[in-house]
Amino acid sequence: MKLRLLPAFILLGVSVPCVVQAQFLGGLFGSRHKQKYKHVQPKPQPKTVVKKRQEVTYPETVRKNRYRIDVLAPLYLDDLVNDGKLAYKDKMPDKATTGVAFCQGALLAMDTLKAMGYDMDVFIHDVNTQSGFPSGLIGNKQLDTSSLIIGAVGSKDIQDVAAFAKKQHINFISALSASDADVKDDKYFTLLQPSLQQHCAFIKKELQKKTPSDKITLFYRTDVTADDNAYHYLQTKDTAWGARKVLCNAMPDKAVLDMLFDRTISNVVVMSITDIAYAQKLLELLDHDYPDYHFEVYGMPSWKGMSSIHKTEAMANIGINISAPFYFNQNSTTGKYLERSFKNKFNGHTGEMVYRGYETVFWYATLLHKYGTIFNTHVADNANTPFTKFSIKPEWDKNLDFLYNQNEHLYLYRYQGGSYMVAEQ
Repeated sequence: MKLRLLPAFILLGVSVPCVVQAQFLGGLFGSRHKQKYKHVQPKPQPKTVVKKRQEVTYPETVRKNRYRIDVLAPLYLDDLVNDGKLAYKDKMPDKATTGVAFCQGALLAMDTLKAMGYDMDVFIHDVNTQSGFPSGLIGNKQLDTSSLIIGAVGSKDIQDVAAFAKKQHINFISALSASDADVKDDKYFTLLQPSLQQHCAFIKKELQKKTPSDKITLFYRTDVTADDNAYHYLQTKDTAWGARKVLCNAMPDKAVLDMLFDRTISNVVVMSITDIAYAQKLLELLDHDYPDYHFEVYGMPSWKGMSSIHKTEAMANIGINISAPFYFNQNSTTGKYLERSFKNKFNGHTGEMVYRGYETVFWYATLLHKYGTIFNTHVADNANTPFTKFSIKPEWDKNLDFLYNQNEHLYLYRYQGGSYMVAEQ
């Protein structure tokens, strides 16, 4: 195994006297001469064409003696390394932590695969160096022999890579970004991080099981694009929110909220607010103004990065529910193995991105090994996923045109009093 680190009708009724009507009819049709009538065939009505979902088919798979996996991530190596030495002393710059941790997990996965006898090579590219820009990698044909591309990259890099991978019939897994970067009609593109629309659909499904819709209060904003999108994903024909909606372009008036909340019940509130700081202010408002009320609040996936939900003393009267695609049990056998391996190889403790890098590379590598490069019809085989039972499904738009593949698997995290519980969908 080699490892190289490369620098989304009209019927009108008229009432007339009978004699006049008879004279009219006689004059019209004739009273003495027999009229010949030409039979006019009615024009056929156009058939209603019912559009069906665009079918997705794949070519034959390609099996190889060795498979190559290319991992794209923002590592900022030019800033981290100077003359072959680390440029930072104690703490890695925040901008680099996500990409570096993901790739550390990927390297641990390759160690495991090597021990299992898998013949695979991994090439890691820093998309924040000139030599690692996706456009440069594509232009220099460095990805032409890839069996699989895994991108821990932002939306700005997705479109170019997706277009290239589609042309080359290479599967491209977008592992971190929830943005589809307007990718369409691409059966080789997989969004592993579910979209905001998918999260909102999940929340609606959870609420329909638990709470009548006329008992739910929806906090929404229209002056922020992401929040407005989330609101419209929630406010669809099958969701009767009634009048219990509170516009939060400015902080809501307490007199309005007083008419909606009840001290004797658990008040269910949905907040289609993606901005963590503004969502935090709304939660603090509920906590401060209604200390003896209980709330069950359903928020956006971005809230998982809200620090206050982990504090024991914060918002004790509010249960906060957030959907997330991953749950990594560090006390499981695999979790303990990763902790030991990470400490031995990198000297530290794992975080979520290490787990995500490990799981993504390990699972897709096993699919390559078992089914070849076109493994798409076998993605229901998640027996080898270390933690997450991914549910990769094809997605279509409202016109039933195919878009791409997306992971629809989500967990529901519930935070309260600094602790949390996790429920699988």
